[in-house]
Amino acid sequence: MLNPDLFRAHITMLGEMYDRKVSEALFDGYWMVLCDMSDDEFVGSIKAILSGRKFASFPKPAEILDFAKPDIESIATLAWGDVERAIYKAGKYASLTFQDPVVNSVIDALGGWVWLCSQDVSEMKWVRKEFPKLYGIHSKLETHPTHLIGLSERENGYTKEIAQVRASYVLQTHITVPALNPSPARSVNEMMIGLSKQVRVS
Repeated sequence: MLNPDLFRAHITMLGEMYDRKVSEALFDGYWMVLCDMSDDEFVGSIKAILSGRKFASFPKPAEILDFAKPDIESIATLAWGDVERAIYKAGKYASLTFQDPVVNSVIDALGGWVWLCSQDVSEMKWVRKEFPKLYGIHSKLETHPTHLIGLSERENGYTKEIAQVRASYVLQTHITVPALNPSPARSVNEMMIGLSKQVRVS
């Protein structure tokens, strides 16, 4: 929830910059709409408004919300580049996790890592087209798989290492949940905290 003092300070600042008297009624109305934002989202939105908005009118609450929303399409495009790089460098045998857990969810929804790596050129064109749509849907979720299961883990029931694909963009905060069929030999949590070797794909 938004810090009330932070909220009042920044709305007051906007009032000074846009030559608008900020009444208690205005504070109350804006607070009703914006109170569920995080401090970082709110401050980031105000910065974006001050640096990119060209209108002289005082920004409406809906505008402040809009400026806080990430450009999902652009992020999805960058994420797909990370996926292509991982396919080339890691391949279908490796179990791996993307630093952006939303990518884990999208690939899991498509059919999994092994399935994705097995697509031919024509099928991959379809996947690339669908990826941004699925990214937008899964970015709204709070939980995502901790990793994607490669062919070796699927066949052997465990993996000695999980490759990590670093994101080429700024991440949002998400919660990860275990993969659909985690290794019975060792827990996903054990692997993720470093009891097994973690390899970066970069």
